[in-house]
Amino acid sequence: MKIKSLIILFIAFNSFMPLLLSASTPDLKKCSVSGHVRDNLTGEMLLGATVYVAEQKTGVTTNSYGFYSLTLLPGTYTLRYSFVGYKTINKEVQLNGDQSIDIALEPQQSELGEVEIKGERAGESLRNPEMSVIKLDVKTISRIPALLGEVDIIKAIQLLPGVQSTSEGSTGFSVRGGNSDQNLIILDEATVYNASHLMGFFSVFNNDAIKDVTLYKGDIPAAYGGRLSSLLDVRMKDGNAKSFKATGGVGTISSRLTLEGPIIKDRTTFIASGRRTYADLFLPFANNKDVRDNKLYFYDFNLKLTHTINENNRGILFRICGKGCV
Repeated sequence: MKIKSLIILFIAFNSFMPLLLSASTPDLKKCSVSGHVRDNLTGEMLLGATVYVAEQKTGVTTNSYGFYSLTLLPGTYTLRYSFVGYKTINKEVQLNGDQSIDIALEPQQSELGEVEIKGERAGESLRNPEMSVIKLDVKTISRIPALLGEVDIIKAIQLLPGVQSTSEGSTGFSVRGGNSDQNLIILDEATVYNASHLMGFFSVFNNDAIKDVTLYKGDIPAAYGGRLSSLLDVRMKDGNAKSFKATGGVGTISSRLTLEGPIIKDRTTFIASGRRTYADLFLPFANNKDVRDNKLYFYDFNLKLTHTINENNRGILFRICGKGCV
């Protein structure tokens, strides 16, 4: 009888114990938080946006409709909404029941610096339909060792195949055995008859004001006739159309200064470049009277104005002057 009573009590205890525990334990029912993540500017749903719960170290991503859903225990959570190319939003949520939270992310603009790579492929001269034409980069010319530190495009040309100087140290050059007077030299389509300074040691071209140098050693365009050996086509810069800029330098025997900028922004520009030697300033200190009486110097000045009339027309005015004394 006692055994039957114990068995009945044991069964009754196991049956009613869960009910007693559920009555004394608070409700731990989970809640859900869901919503959509979209673009703040266009309203477009964002596919694959991340919704991260910082306290739980877990999260979900939005589906193909920009929808997300999280199931969490009641409490306070920090939800972090993020997507590539958009600003991250942290939102604190007090979760007591099911909630719907829609988030609009603002695009984040991160501008990277421009990377421009220029160069010519190996053997480009073989593929180029222009024969016997060499284009020189002004920046490359400036890195070539020069006489007394003076950068000179004529000296750079003399280093090219088929070109040699007419005499040691002079700016005259001979192309494929021709004479120096058989070379046509033009500056912005104007013929330069005398391209040398200071007994031929320096040319009249100021490298700071030069934009492009092209040497035709053969097959000279029909528009530039009259010479037998070559055509040296030199182009000056038009001037900075955005802002004022100044460049210059102090050399061993001369100094130079170049100013450029807009007169009317994006429409009218100018460039003014000048240089002068100052060897003559030290000659009076020489002991020899004949040397003191000599004046060995040169100066030159280039001015160019460029005005954009319309898309197809431009007006150019330039002035070149110089003087050399020996």
